[in-house]
Amino acid sequence: MPVAVDILADAFTVSDASLVSHLVAFAAGVLSFLTPCVLPLLPGYLSFVSGVGIDDLGSHSRKVGIASFAFTLGIVFSYVVQGAAAGRAGQFFDIQNFLASDAMRVIAGVVLVVFGVLTLDIIRISWLMRERRFKLKKPASFVGILLAGVVFAIGLGPCTTFLYASVISLAIAEGNPVGGASLMFAYGLGIGVPFVASGFLFTYLIGTFSAVKRHFRAIRIISGGLLILFGLLLASGELTEISRWLQNVLPSIDV
Repeated sequence: MPVAVDILADAFTVSDASLVSHLVAFAAGVLSFLTPCVLPLLPGYLSFVSGVGIDDLGSHSRKVGIASFAFTLGIVFSYVVQGAAAGRAGQFFDIQNFLASDAMRVIAGVVLVVFGVLTLDIIRISWLMRERRFKLKKPASFVGILLAGVVFAIGLGPCTTFLYASVISLAIAEGNPVGGASLMFAYGLGIGVPFVASGFLFTYLIGTFSAVKRHFRAIRIISGGLLILFGLLLASGELTEISRWLQNVLPSIDV
């Protein structure tokens, strides 16, 4: 556990991973939150972790908000550990040396483009879209809610297949545990921040979420487009140029 806590602490700093990759990871997290696996079921999730009835979520915002915060801690912790493991795997296989070549950079970019095309639902791979469900008892404590968040993060993977796969691929490409953990921390924040906001501000945001649910197709297009764009930038080498430009604009930040 101390090792995992140290990794979680290190993930708060953008060390080896780039600012661009972190922004993409965070955006992928937000888009994962907006998928049909999460957003339409949000009242149920909030009710489950807080123990408050769905009809009463708006009148118990403090209790629901605190529960959603604990749930989010579990989600983020799970992704940080997954990212650290992915980065360690990349380190073990010396992935950085592979990616240093133009050919491997192009292959990595093409993989992200393929993920983007699959996200657009132009081509369907049914076994990747299959839903997995976990039956859990309602958590009765802060620790129980946190553990429920850990399980939720693991179970969400199959539903956000290509968004998750793209970020975990970037974590592997970092080639070190801290860089991988940092990227997945950003991804977890993308899911967690709107989740916590929903808990504290459920009454005010419910109308917004109802409007968003009418545009799931647009969200899918944006998700796929983001992955395709990032893949093309990576394959063409333009991502490096963007990173250099950002480094000149923001010299104090490692991009």
